[in-house]
Amino acid sequence: MPAIPTEPALFSAFPLLRGRIPFRPLGRFPTRIHRLEGAVAPSVDLWIKRDDESGLEYGGNKVRKLEFLLAEAAERGFARLCTLGGYGSHHVLATALYGRACGFSVEAVVFPQPITDHVRDVLLAGAACGLRLRPAASYADLPPRLVAARLRRGVGWIAPGGSSPTGTLGYVSAGLELAAQTRAGECPPFDDLYVALGSCGTAAGLALGLALGGLAARVVAVRVVDRLVCNLSATKRLFRATARRIERQGREGALPPPPGADRLAVDHRFYGGGYGVASDEAQQAVAAAARAGLMLEPTYTGKAFAALCADARDGLLDGRRVLFWNTFSSVDPAALLAQSPGPEALPPRLRRLFDSSRSA
Repeated sequence: MPAIPTEPALFSAFPLLRGRIPFRPLGRFPTRIHRLEGAVAPSVDLWIKRDDESGLEYGGNKVRKLEFLLAEAAERGFARLCTLGGYGSHHVLATALYGRACGFSVEAVVFPQPITDHVRDVLLAGAACGLRLRPAASYADLPPRLVAARLRRGVGWIAPGGSSPTGTLGYVSAGLELAAQTRAGECPPFDDLYVALGSCGTAAGLALGLALGGLAARVVAVRVVDRLVCNLSATKRLFRATARRIERQGREGALPPPPGADRLAVDHRFYGGGYGVASDEAQQAVAAAARAGLMLEPTYTGKAFAALCADARDGLLDGRRVLFWNTFSSVDPAALLAQSPGPEALPPRLRRLFDSSRSA
């Protein structure tokens, strides 16, 4: 794999931002890009962007965001960080893992989601990183816990999914990275790009990065979180806020306006009825990807791939070049789980999730 670069594609494209936007290299970029054969109809020219390989200890889409978020937190003098996610949140785990490596102590308010072996593994991996969890009993229990967490002095707040304008810079850089790979002949220009839509930062950043890099691909963001917080309007608001952040930090000239409906679309069909719910369509898409040698999971990337597969079956992608952006970590968690102190290190509410699994 390539060595850790000295700077992100964002700074290579816009040198005036060097030294003005805090950055700390954590991942291994650029991530590779290649064709994926046998996953969908042969009439679709399908490629994959391997952000599952973005880090040695833990990959996925959070690494790019944390390179900016953790650097900003350090510049502001924080030693402790707090964030939010589901019981099995990959964002929470990645923040704990990379936060520890950068010298932060990390805690998280976490909310219920369907319990699977994977969710239990994420909880145990978090314990291995020294993560302090504050579990909410229900969604109704979240507001007071969030208010308490955000009002505590000396604790830096990391937005859910890392999707603040600062974190979204990571995926602006990713879009510019793709533009550089296209110019270098590593891949062709794409007609469509499919990606999971959770906290909106990945899709918003990609759309902005593609626009800045001169690429015209349509970004199809497949919703996996409740429509109240995950929708086209929210994604465009984050796009605009991130663009303003770049302008404020010294880029000359105006950024292009947010893409219209023909450049950024949200697909609501594969939500599955709840956060973390693994639908039949997602399970089938995960199986189809596995047959082509690609590892996905059923609650984010599986749903995004299900949308791509459905559009391919319906002939909507015939003759088109399509890129699937894999945001799942393909790093084997066994080494991290081996360091875990076990369920006994978790709060009682979460410990009971393991008690029920043993008695089932």
